[in-house]
Amino acid sequence: MGAVHPLKLAYAREQPSGLAHYLATQGQEAVSDALDGLPPETAVAVVARLPQGHLLRTLAGESDDQLALWLDAATPDHALSLLLHLEEARRPRILGRISSRRKRRTLERLLVYPRSTVGALVDPTATRLNADIQLEEAVAILRSDDHRGKEVVWLVGEDDAYLGLLDLRSALVASSGQVPLRRLLTQTRALQADTTLRDARDFPEWLRHPRLAVTDHGGRFLGELTRQRLMAALQGTQPANHGVAEGVNDLARQYFRILGICLDDLFGLQGRKR
Repeated sequence: MGAVHPLKLAYAREQPSGLAHYLATQGQEAVSDALDGLPPETAVAVVARLPQGHLLRTLAGESDDQLALWLDAATPDHALSLLLHLEEARRPRILGRISSRRKRRTLERLLVYPRSTVGALVDPTATRLNADIQLEEAVAILRSDDHRGKEVVWLVGEDDAYLGLLDLRSALVASSGQVPLRRLLTQTRALQADTTLRDARDFPEWLRHPRLAVTDHGGRFLGELTRQRLMAALQGTQPANHGVAEGVNDLARQYFRILGICLDDLFGLQGRKR
């Protein structure tokens, strides 16, 4: 492993979110090249901010030892983000390699929600994007295979702080591809992960939306929960488990396909290299 270029290191340290979302438009090979040689505390800050598909592939491609090294150097928020996106079978093994006993116990407590709470049902594969990226960049990410067919796009700030929902209708009529997603945001209330299933059933936001964001005690985005999944769990027809994504219907897939085509036409993206 060669020395890291000082400018690359400085940019990764100062702008981890910007680098992560830029790399997501360049492909997985670019992600791997950019991470190569970065100190663990810098690399993990970038990795934790990658969009879902790239984050999952990056974690799947790293050894347990490398992931433990990143977790040791990570802030609690970034460590939690990585662990939530790991295969469930790998979590205990990698948690056991974290050198700090206190950090290991904290992460174990945050990861394991009682079966009677929303946290046990959350789908962490929900699509989230940083609210400060531009619409043109978001379109390129959403049209990738990783996000094709997703019904909603959640917007987050620094350290995955939950902000709201991307208003797709506003995106379709936006006058420029340079508009930051923050200006296309619709605020919706989120469920807290420690909310009981019975309390979640009566949450008034269900009257407006069939799926809601789920956050931890600090307002950090963990994933989403559909009303259908919640009701199934209450009726005892579906076990609570982590990371089981809801199937999406054909209508939703067609909607996103049309959205991409319309935005391409509006902003002249047809024929440009992704």
